[in-house]
Amino acid sequence: LVDVTAPSLGKGFQGVMKRWGFAGGPASHGNSLSHRVPGSTGNINPARVYPGKKMPGRMGGKNVTVMRLPVMKVDTALNCIWVKGSVPGHDNQFIKVRDSIKIVKHRLFPEGATVPFPTYIPGESAEQPRETVARIGGQDPLIPASD
Repeated sequence: LVDVTAPSLGKGFQGVMKRWGFAGGPASHGNSLSHRVPGSTGNINPARVYPGKKMPGRMGGKNVTVMRLPVMKVDTALNCIWVKGSVPGHDNQFIKVRDSIKIVKHRLFPEGATVPFPTYIPGESAEQPRETVARIGGQDPLIPASD
């Protein structure tokens, strides 16, 4: 299991309904020009807007970490790894992949079992196999099954 970190997709300047999930104003009953506005921004006193008030602004483009993604395949010749799940960011973007750090309360593997994809330790074995595939029924998960 690995954690993947990358900047999320940028959405540009967005209003409070999309950025923060505000409900917006009513569509009828005398309402005009105030359907998607944020509403009140604070009290009369202290006559200022408190820091951290949810307002419109730039959305996305921040670092996001997706945790506990399973590694499906490792190719040492192409220097690639395949993970199963959603990876943040756009195409052709650098991402940071590291061992999963989330603590679980139960054991993932039984006593004495070997982990399918251990962290690589240089100098332990001179030659790596070209491909290492996750054990899910003895077939490559990335090749479509032929019927």
